Amino acid sequence: MAEGSATTQAAKRPVGAPVSSRDWRLDFWRGLAIVFIFWNHSVNNVMSWLTTKNYGVSDSAELFVFLSGFAMASMFVGKFLDRPIMAIPYGFQRAFTLYLHHIAAFVVIATLAVLYREYAGSSIMERDLFVRPFLVATETVLPKLATLGYLPPLLDILPLYILLTIMVGVLFWLFRDRWFFYAAFAVGVWTWAQVSGATLSSYPDTRLWTFNPFAWQAVFLAGFAIFLAREEPWFRNVMAAPAAIALSITIVILAFIAAAPWATLGLYEWRPLRFITDIADKANASPVRLAHFLAMAHLAALFIRKESRLGDTLLGRSMVLIGRKSLPLFVISTVFAAMSHGVFDWFGHGVVTQVTFSLLGALILVGLAYVSEELRTTKRVTPARAPTGAPAPQPREGAPVVPANAPPAPRRS
Repeated sequence: MAEGSATTQAAKRPVGAPVSSRDWRLDFWRGLAIVFIFWNHSVNNVMSWLTTKNYGVSDSAELFVFLSGFAMASMFVGKFLDRPIMAIPYGFQRAFTLYLHHIAAFVVIATLAVLYREYAGSSIMERDLFVRPFLVATETVLPKLATLGYLPPLLDILPLYILLTIMVGVLFWLFRDRWFFYAAFAVGVWTWAQVSGATLSSYPDTRLWTFNPFAWQAVFLAGFAIFLAREEPWFRNVMAAPAAIALSITIVILAFIAAAPWATLGLYEWRPLRFITDIADKANASPVRLAHFLAMAHLAALFIRKESRLGDTLLGRSMVLIGRKSLPLFVISTVFAAMSHGVFDWFGHGVVTQVTFSLLGALILVGLAYVSEELRTTKRVTPARAPTGAPAPQPREGAPVVPANAPPAPRRS
């Protein structure tokens, strides 16, 4: 009966439709995070009010890093579980790809900053994006750029991801699919970073990494460990427990009150839980921020199921396609955010300019995602056909006629 049902389902599936067990929600949230990061990183952009930035104590950075760890675990388990040693060279290979994207992003942003100065007579992009030191002291700054010791604004997530990718390749060789070891490692290193104050510096030496890698590895490994534990009965029970749901709702409400968006808008200066935002240190991955993000992720996973029709909508499909090409489109969105400094300087910082630029950038990202998907599908190999008019080969007289879809005959030993 089950076999017949599977045959029926396969028959109903459109010809050529891909069969994948990948949860579309992973790509959807990654795509949405990229758009949110673009809007949040544009200069004082009114569109940031459509993101989570002003409604709690965490933002799209946690979402992006957490999902990167979740996706990495999915890929590692599928490819390297039987040969975990191969995760190490893959980690270095992937890190090198990220490194090239990081350098390319800087070159493009620096070029745009110089062109804007030459064309508009304004050095606002060079100043705001911290490009000027590279131009006036190239011999000093270039080696630091090459060794991730010079991180201008907007170019701080990929260096973090580079280190985390190398780290998780080694950890997978050691821990494989045992989620508890990743959780213990994450907590241990995070605690050591908080107690010792360990972090990395950036040029000039008085500047620090925006994302302390010794602390933010906990966010990345939280996603990695949760993927590994997601099918455990205890984990499913916790996710569905009324007490856990109530706790997540409480955390989200308290974070909303702490963020006090009404005060940010200048409507009413009332911040009863301001102490929460005071301890929500982004650079060192405050547990307050992680707890808020995990609470939102918990509720999102409960209310947006895999079978939800959101993935079939234009918005859902667009975000999924962006999420599938997260690396190049993230780099492009970073360039767009850098361009906002020049665009808003040239056209003014009015609401119409902000909304137009933000929506146009998002539409370009969606268009590039669709083009990339079309290019991917056209790369599929199609069977060669005989030239038009060529006679079809005829079977030899007396030879049995074999249907085209018949399985191959067993080979004689």
